[in-house]
Amino acid sequence: MSVSLYYRQDSLQGNQQGRQIIEIIDNGPGFANLDNALTPFYTTKSHGSGIGLSLCAEITRNHGGEFTLENTENGAKIMMSWPVGNTINH
Repeated sequence: MSVSLYYRQDSLQGNQQGRQIIEIIDNGPGFANLDNALTPFYTTKSHGSGIGLSLCAEITRNHGGEFTLENTENGAKIMMSWPVGNTINH
């Protein structure tokens, strides 16, 4: 498993916006059912509650961020990002 924390500067329609990003990548089989991975109380684990990822996504989005999941060749990837600072118009 790897966890990365980094900053990225994006430019959209003449606006520059910094984003703080957290990426978590594991080396397992990935998400068994990616379509339902963010469904509250959905779980593929025998002792799971199904609340973890959906709660993380909700908190991230409530703070103006983005939360994405994907399966890669090497396992699951979770990315959370939030805007940092003020938008600069050019």
